Amino acid sequence: MGAARPDPAHRHALNTTMHASPPRLPLHRRAATQRGAVALEYALVLPLFLVAVFAVFQFSAAFITQALLDNAAHHAARLARIGTMTGGPGNYGPRLTALVCDDLTVGGHSFVPSCARTIQIYVAAANSGAPAGSGFLTLAPATVNGTTMTQTKAALGPRDDVVLQIGYAFPWALFTTSANAMLVSTLVFQTEPY
Repeated sequence: MGAARPDPAHRHALNTTMHASPPRLPLHRRAATQRGAVALEYALVLPLFLVAVFAVFQFSAAFITQALLDNAAHHAARLARIGTMTGGPGNYGPRLTALVCDDLTVGGHSFVPSCARTIQIYVAAANSGAPAGSGFLTLAPATVNGTTMTQTKAALGPRDDVVLQIGYAFPWALFTTSANAMLVSTLVFQTEPY
C-alpha cells in the first residue's frame, strides 16, 4: 500500500511553518536596537568630524596669518624703499615693529598675540654698488632654527639692496601645544636714491 496522503488542511499548516519568516522582535525592542546602532555610529563619527572641523579652522588661521605677514612685509618694504625708514636700527626698528604689528591686526583682533614680543624681523642691507644690484650677492637671508629666526637689523640708506624677512612661530593647537610652524615672509628690494 502506498503512504497515506495528508489531508489538505494539514498540508497547508506544514507549508506555512516551513516557509515562515523568522519571528520578528516586538516594536519596542526594534526601536531600542535601532537607537543603540545610531548611538554607536554617532560615537564613532563625531570625534572624526570634530577633528576635521577643527583642522579646517586651524589651517585657515595659518593661511590668514601668512597672508597678513605678506601684506605687512610689502607695506614695510614700500616705506623703507621710499626713505621713510632710514638710518640705524635704533631709528627705524621700533617703528617697523609697530607698523608690522598694526598690519597684523584686523578689526581690532591681532592674529599674532603679543605681537611686539613674538614677531621676528630681519633686515639685511648692502650698498647697491656698480652695477646696480651687486649688493644682493653679499646678502644672506635670515637663519631659521626651529621657531627662532635671526633678528638683526642693518642700517638703511639710499640705493641699498635690502632683504626684509618677517617671521612668526604659529602655534598648532591641533597636534600639541608645543608644536609650532615657522611662517616667514621674505621681500628683496632696492631703496631709492632719495
